[in-house]
Amino acid sequence: MSYELDLLDRKILFELDCNSRRSLSEISRKVGLGRDLVSYRIEKLQDLGVVKRFHAIINPYKLGLTVFKTYLKLHSQKGKWREFVSLLDEHPSTAWLAECYGKWDVVWCLYAHSPKEVYDIHDALLSQHRDIILASNVCTTVNHWWFPKKYLRSTSSETPSEWKFELPEFTTGTTPALEELDHIERGILRVLSSNARTNIKEMAEELSTTPAVIKYRTERLEQRGIITGYRLDIDRALLGMTLFKVQIQQGNYDSEIEREFHEYCKFHPQIAEYIQQLGDCRIECVIEAVDYSQFNSIVDELRDRFGGFIRNLEYMMIRKDYFHRTPPVLYEVPVDQLSGKRSKTNGNFESAALYSQEVVPFQ
Repeated sequence: MSYELDLLDRKILFELDCNSRRSLSEISRKVGLGRDLVSYRIEKLQDLGVVKRFHAIINPYKLGLTVFKTYLKLHSQKGKWREFVSLLDEHPSTAWLAECYGKWDVVWCLYAHSPKEVYDIHDALLSQHRDIILASNVCTTVNHWWFPKKYLRSTSSETPSEWKFELPEFTTGTTPALEELDHIERGILRVLSSNARTNIKEMAEELSTTPAVIKYRTERLEQRGIITGYRLDIDRALLGMTLFKVQIQQGNYDSEIEREFHEYCKFHPQIAEYIQQLGDCRIECVIEAVDYSQFNSIVDELRDRFGGFIRNLEYMMIRKDYFHRTPPVLYEVPVDQLSGKRSKTNGNFESAALYSQEVVPFQ
């Protein structure tokens, strides 16, 4: 069952997806609706479960971390399968987790300081469940771009040049570098990763400091590239949308053509993410589509337009999305990295389970 958004709801969600810290007054001006009505609609979308949370995008590479992505094909032993996925979900270093239909059954992203750390985590977890793991593959994320949900604002008759809205992009990646953070900066990142709409005064009270300090430190975190933006998580199933991951093997390693491909993805209404990585698959796109017919049309579009660039293309449909997690280094609670046991006092991870969403396969 899906929820039908009207035009004002779509505009409000789009503005929040571009910057979920925007004030009610700013959103009101952009969508042409009174401040109180904007507030009412946002609260209603939260109550309906359409909006799951507002959060900061934190660049883990600025904290000395790299994202390693493990693709897994599993034996269909339902009990063991579920137990194994639960262990991945509960691991403190999990950055993102999804269950899929397609070439792979599970995509598991890890935050780690080094390949050795990933190897040790794999050794501790995967070796215990080798009886259900049929195949695996590991890629290292180099750069990751997120694009706002353009389908909320664009129409099928419009071209990107006719869009009357700004289109930011949010990037994580680059060379890992350890930025020093004090307890106030860590606190700000924890609060904003949980609820990006927390105001400065509330943060100051929670962190026992002044609003002026919070404002200055938050701006510094943005300038240093530690916070790269503010977005929202939505329940795609409630909007009748499904997530697809598309793995692209290149037939042509021309960097200029790749820049064109990246730009095309940025402005495509249904393409939500673009990822550069090292491994078997160097480029991955994330597509949000209403059904397989729309998804297949987009894939045909990509092949027709970039046939020389794309050698092969494989995809997975995400059937359960556990959403992205905040880097664990922001939490000062000790955890046993190798056993995979999460601290019960780590609010970020305890709440993460609330954001998982399952979709029903197309009939």
